[in-house]
Amino acid sequence: MPALNSAASTPPDRPFEGGAFHPALSGGAGSGVIRLSGADVRFTSEAGEIGLPLAGLQLALGGASDRLIFLTHPSLPQTTVHTADHAILDHPVILGSAELAAQRAKIRTKQHVGSAVWFSLAGALVLAVVALVLSRAWFVKMAAAAVPVSFEISAGDKVFAQMMAGKKVVKNAGVDAQLKQITDPLLAGISDTRYPFTFHVIEDATLNAFALPGGHVVLHSGLLLAADRAEEIAGVLAHEIAHVTGRHSLRNIIGSAGLYLALSAVAGDASGLLAVLADNSAFLLDRKFTRDFEREADHVGWDYLVRAGLDPAGMVSFFERMEREEKQALEKLPLGGGVAQALQIVSTHPATRERIALLEAKLRARGSAPATGKMSLNYSAFKATVRASLHGADAPPPQP
Repeated sequence: MPALNSAASTPPDRPFEGGAFHPALSGGAGSGVIRLSGADVRFTSEAGEIGLPLAGLQLALGGASDRLIFLTHPSLPQTTVHTADHAILDHPVILGSAELAAQRAKIRTKQHVGSAVWFSLAGALVLAVVALVLSRAWFVKMAAAAVPVSFEISAGDKVFAQMMAGKKVVKNAGVDAQLKQITDPLLAGISDTRYPFTFHVIEDATLNAFALPGGHVVLHSGLLLAADRAEEIAGVLAHEIAHVTGRHSLRNIIGSAGLYLALSAVAGDASGLLAVLADNSAFLLDRKFTRDFEREADHVGWDYLVRAGLDPAGMVSFFERMEREEKQALEKLPLGGGVAQALQIVSTHPATRERIALLEAKLRARGSAPATGKMSLNYSAFKATVRASLHGADAPPPQP
């Protein structure tokens, strides 16, 4: 769309580069210079000169995107002069003729309307792109819904086997039985039964837990030993289970795969997305979630605890414990080094002050509502069992 010339007048002696069509020109067309006078419009080129009388002159827009101004005369139907220089419309000869000025006004109106339409279309396109970007999370969520749960479970089993190959899994019937006293009441409050949740403990001193697609939830022994009561572990597990039911790992991968595949899946063709997921399931090893996913897991996990009748304050207190551990580790480090060591004790999704504040607000809003769920586990005894398992089945458990 050409720029609109807002100048009041163009100098009267100014020439305009342009072209002309006329049988006398070589090949019937040529390029040259256009000049306006009180008598006529004169086109001059190396091939010759032609003129159009000013009286009765016709002005019109034309060409691609109305880029050109065409000058014609009814008495000379074989002659057309044109220029891309729209300043010709502001020439004193055009402005001084009532007939030509009226034609000029119509052209300017058409230009303004065309510009308005063009900018409207451009604006609509920009808004459409912005809306698509802003709704990306929605498309990703809908694309995840198109992936069968069975595929998610199979991928999670595969990744779990790969991960556990380098870990020392705690295989102790006592630990499993006592942990079940936490997980059973919690699962009783979760209506989403698509996933066969299994819980595992690995020997690792860091305060961490993570979940994989399909229902594998892994607890570090360091996390179990750092907690003071079963409700804290229930809070951590509720958060991790919410990552699974929210399909956060899957949505992470789909978000990385590209919006086109997500849109195709939403439209009903999930074949391309499934192929990408099948070829790249190893990306599930990267368990870092977005802040939005962490907040969602906090809120959904909180609801799971409340529905199960368990005290949700355990989730808050354990996240606060993780925050304290992080600060203490940083204080013990020598100035200027060892930050990576401190980060090892922090979960892959650290309990930020912002998240803790949101949970504390939920706790205050809940008031003194009693916890109705039953959790009869002796947590001190459970920690003793965990310690014993870390020292071998025959080793006496250290004193708590």
